[in-house]
Amino acid sequence: MTNRKNNLLIPKIDIVFQSLFSKNNPEITKAFAEVLLEEKIESIKINEDKELIRNRPNDKLGILDLELEINNKEKVDVEVQLLNKGNFIERILYYATRLYSDQFKRGEPYENAKRTVLVAIVDFEIEELKDIDEMETKWKLIETKNRENILTELIEINIINLRKALKEYEKDNKNEKAQWMLFLDNPNSKEVEKIMKENKEIEKCVITVKELSEDEKMERLQFLREKAIRDEHSIELYGYKKGLEKGLESGEKKKAKEIAKKLLGEGKDEEYILEITGLKKEEYEN
Repeated sequence: MTNRKNNLLIPKIDIVFQSLFSKNNPEITKAFAEVLLEEKIESIKINEDKELIRNRPNDKLGILDLELEINNKEKVDVEVQLLNKGNFIERILYYATRLYSDQFKRGEPYENAKRTVLVAIVDFEIEELKDIDEMETKWKLIETKNRENILTELIEINIINLRKALKEYEKDNKNEKAQWMLFLDNPNSKEVEKIMKENKEIEKCVITVKELSEDEKMERLQFLREKAIRDEHSIELYGYKKGLEKGLESGEKKKAKEIAKKLLGEGKDEEYILEITGLKKEEYEN
C-alpha cells in the first residue's frame, strides 16, 4: 500500500468524495455546490439514504453520486466518473431524466416539478466533446433552428472534465470551479498549495482530507478502490488491443485472399500463390 504519511487521499476517488461531501461536512458541501451551480444557496438538504461503505473493493463502495436539494426548488445530482464504460451520453441522459421523473408521486401535479441539474465530473475524454477546449459544457433542451430559444429550464446537464482543469486554471487562476477540480484531482499538487492561500473553503477541505488520511480504514479502502479501478482499466485496454489485433489480422487475410484470386486468374500455380500471400493451404483451397 502507498505510504501516505505525507500524501493526502484523493477526493475524486468515490469513497473519499462521499466522506468529504456529506451531512457531516455541511459547510464544505454547501461551498462546493455553490461553485458548481454558480448560485447562492440559502438551504441545502443532503440525501444520504443509501449505504456509504461496502466491504468488497470491486463493489461501488457506496453511492457514486452526491444528491442535494437546493433552496427547496432544485434537485441536484453530482456524479464522479473515473472510467469510461461506453455509451456515456446515453447513460448520463438516463440519469438526468430519472432524477427529474423520480420526484413525482402518483397524482402529484406536474407544476410542482423542481428544476433538476445533473453535474457529471469525468476523468476521461468524451468522444462527442473531444473538440471542445472548455473544461465545462452545459446542456439544455433548445430549439434547433436558431439555437437560442430554450424549451425549459427544468432539466440541465453539466459536464466537467478534470483533465482540462489545469489548462482552465492557467488561463485564469481566479476561476473557482477550476480550483475545486484541481483539488478533487490531486490535493497534493503545487497548484492546490497556492490555491489554499486564497481560497479558504478549499483550505478547509484540505484540512478535512488530512484528517481522513489519518484513518487507516479509509486509507485501505482507497487503496483497494484504486486497485479495482486500475484492474478494470487494464481489462478494458487488453480487450481493446485484442480486438484491434483481430481486426488487423482479419483485414490482412482479406487482402491476401484478394491477391490469391488475382494470381489464380493469371494462371499462377498453387505453390507460388501460397508463398506470395502467406495463406495456409486450407485457406487457399477454400
